[in-house]
Amino acid sequence: MKIKLKKIKLTKLLKLEHLEKRAIFALAFCIFLISNILVSNISFRFDASAGKAYTLSDSSRQILEGLNDIVNIRFFASADLPARLQPLKTDVGDILSEYKKAGGSKIQIKVIDPKKDPNAGTQAREAGIPELQFSQLESDKYAITTAYFGISLNYGDKQEVIPQVTDFENLEYNLTSSIYKLTRKELVKIGILGRSASASQTGDSISSLSQTLNQQFSQEEIDLSSEEKENKIDPSIKTVFVFDNNTKEYEKNETDMLKKYLNNKGKAIFFLDGVWVADSLTTSSANHNLYSLLEEYGITMEKNLVLSASAELVNFGNNEVSLLVPYPFWLRVNNFYPGVSYFSNINQLVFPWSSNLKLTKKPGVETKELAKTSQKSWIQKDNFELNPQAIQPPADKDLHEFVIIAESEKKNGGRIIVIPSSRFVLDRYLGAGSGNLEFVLNVVNELASGGTLSGIRSRSVSFYPLPELAESQKDIFKYVNILLLPFLFSVYGGFRLLKRR
Repeated sequence: MKIKLKKIKLTKLLKLEHLEKRAIFALAFCIFLISNILVSNISFRFDASAGKAYTLSDSSRQILEGLNDIVNIRFFASADLPARLQPLKTDVGDILSEYKKAGGSKIQIKVIDPKKDPNAGTQAREAGIPELQFSQLESDKYAITTAYFGISLNYGDKQEVIPQVTDFENLEYNLTSSIYKLTRKELVKIGILGRSASASQTGDSISSLSQTLNQQFSQEEIDLSSEEKENKIDPSIKTVFVFDNNTKEYEKNETDMLKKYLNNKGKAIFFLDGVWVADSLTTSSANHNLYSLLEEYGITMEKNLVLSASAELVNFGNNEVSLLVPYPFWLRVNNFYPGVSYFSNINQLVFPWSSNLKLTKKPGVETKELAKTSQKSWIQKDNFELNPQAIQPPADKDLHEFVIIAESEKKNGGRIIVIPSSRFVLDRYLGAGSGNLEFVLNVVNELASGGTLSGIRSRSVSFYPLPELAESQKDIFKYVNILLLPFLFSVYGGFRLLKRR
């Protein structure tokens, strides 16, 4: 005889169902709370933007991780910023958050609204952050408003200021270079030979380059032509910029001092011409007298001009007529030697009136081609025709690649980089689409300071607006959007009705 035992549910017998539900709820809440505590220090983010525009570069992270003391960053931003700057304020805040994550307790960030706190306004002005004026449309009329939008950085008793942070593309470089400058006991020294960093009446200045270099280096203008009893290049100068301006012919004693500096493991970047081109589009021989020095390093600068089908747009004309045309003598170059840090985040370079370089093997000298023109390039020599309307198309047999940047290093000696265009970094030849300044900055950063700030990208965020459409196309899209959904539901309803019948 089988005896069946009935299952007895203890909670039901003791009428504890309500306690069971409460226990489950309490247990779930405890698990949720403990899980949140455990993962609170774990964060994950994925940057899907082009070029990782919202991710700090390795150079920035290394500098932040190596901080020995606290860097205080104050972001002065008014709450009533113009509408067009509100998204930028959010982006700046995101970048500062990344600095806080990378620097940990060594980075302290405060966001301050000087309009709400009068003392904060005084602090901003004393730090050198101005009150900016903006015009914006309010209630169908334009009104002038003022706002603060700058950053100050303090490290001990030292201070650096970014007066306005509207240049978001270069914000990471500006922030990291400011922190680097604050935390360095002594800035690396570089020399400028053959050209003044100050502004020029003709616009042929390197003030943009100088301002950029000042964020990281100490600059010193070198004059080897003076008749002092001991005239030489200071060995503490890590890199020398050598410029050609067609008025400076380097004398033998000057080239000897430059060679002596290089032989003591000095480094130099040369901006020289093979042929001088005047503003009137006439040519003459380049008289810098540095050809033999370059040849000692296995680099020959040809006395010609390179043209290319890959050309920069140049504005030709006068006050009445202006014509924007591709000018073959202004070369666009993106054919770079792979794996070289100099070209980190560089899309293209522009060379106004450039010659080509040839490399020869020499014992104890290592040469390298860094950049070449496109294959659809050719040269003019001796007889030059610079007028864009008179340039004759080349024969196919004349089209070649040409070396446009070269590097050379002597064993136990100097290291040089040659750029055969003296206008490569002059202010009025810097185009918006070229990476000339960033390239030179990468080079000098590698040569002078071991690549401390190399590879810090420009943060360009791409926007993809809708293309302009004709009115007829706009009407089509408008009525399709209005009628499409009701039409689909009508078809579906009719189909169901027929199916029922």
